[in-house]
Amino acid sequence: MSDLISVIVPARNEAATIVRVVETLHDMLWVDEIVVIDNGSDDGTGDLALQAGATVVFEPTPGMGEAVRAGLKAARNDWVMKLDADLDKFQTALFARMAKARAPGIGLVKGAWNDPRDNMPMTRLLVGPAIRQLFPQMPDLRAPNTGIYLANRSLIAHQEIVGNYAADLDVMVRVHAAGAGIAEVDIGRLENNPRDVGHYNTMAETILAFFLQLQERNIGEELAVFADTGLQVANYCLSWVAAHARAGGRVNLYLGVEDRAVGVMRNLLREYPTVRFHSLSKGAKAQDPGVGSMQRIIAPYGESPASKLAVAYARDQHADVLSMPCQQQGFAANFGVARVEGQRIKARALDELGLKAAEQQAAEREVFQILAQ
Repeated sequence: MSDLISVIVPARNEAATIVRVVETLHDMLWVDEIVVIDNGSDDGTGDLALQAGATVVFEPTPGMGEAVRAGLKAARNDWVMKLDADLDKFQTALFARMAKARAPGIGLVKGAWNDPRDNMPMTRLLVGPAIRQLFPQMPDLRAPNTGIYLANRSLIAHQEIVGNYAADLDVMVRVHAAGAGIAEVDIGRLENNPRDVGHYNTMAETILAFFLQLQERNIGEELAVFADTGLQVANYCLSWVAAHARAGGRVNLYLGVEDRAVGVMRNLLREYPTVRFHSLSKGAKAQDPGVGSMQRIIAPYGESPASKLAVAYARDQHADVLSMPCQQQGFAANFGVARVEGQRIKARALDELGLKAAEQQAAEREVFQILAQ
């Protein structure tokens, strides 16, 4: 992977400052590329950025997440730094500290600043407490919701980032869930314009909704799926697998044979870096759940190489096994999930495999039998 850095700058009606921003970035020797995302401006921001030498992406849909997604997609390097369009307020020379903080295992470097007029109410009262509850293994950052950071986009499904205020948090959570480390460096002093209560209320509602969604999706846990064939996965748990991958959670698939279904799933899930395919023989050796606080273990119901390995693995992990109804005799469903976010991928897989509705379990709800250890 190249160490070159692309810088993305979301901008909406920033004609007064965007030329100075681009010129400032051009003077930084560690910057390989500057991408300005014109997020629905009507003051010529994009044209000015283009004249100043930036690559310009026009994203008409308003929203920080929409702009971040467009910028990450357009950047030519895996390492991407996201900056604001008001760099005149920052000690820009200190941004190089983020580039220098990269190290093996690090996937994100956050830039933390000091604003004497801002006691960081969002961080103290909402973001910090929520992260400590949901992701206790994440580093205790001084500024977890800062919008200035350097991320390795190859670790995450950046096309799935939320399209609102919570986008920067979503990037951080996805990097963490992918198993990469997060670092933080001081980038100096900043004096922001005072923000009113209405501004914070709007942000709080958006961010709270984001955290509630994270809790529902349990992306901090890892799905470990043991199956004798890829067809078992496609039929009985692919909606869950796909939804977990889209949210940013880790999925390890341990498969006995490389059948046609495996090829179909590899293709449909190729955009999700947190999905890994393994041979079934490696499953017994996969003993580290990584950053996840727990694992969900899925395996076929009955006696088979995959189910036996899963039971042994679950015993080592002090976890239960969710059995798929690959055979109906003796199976008694007592657990079910409906993962809307994964249904489209499952439907495409089954369609490519030529399975009729009568031959498949309903994509809307996947059912399991809990085998307690």
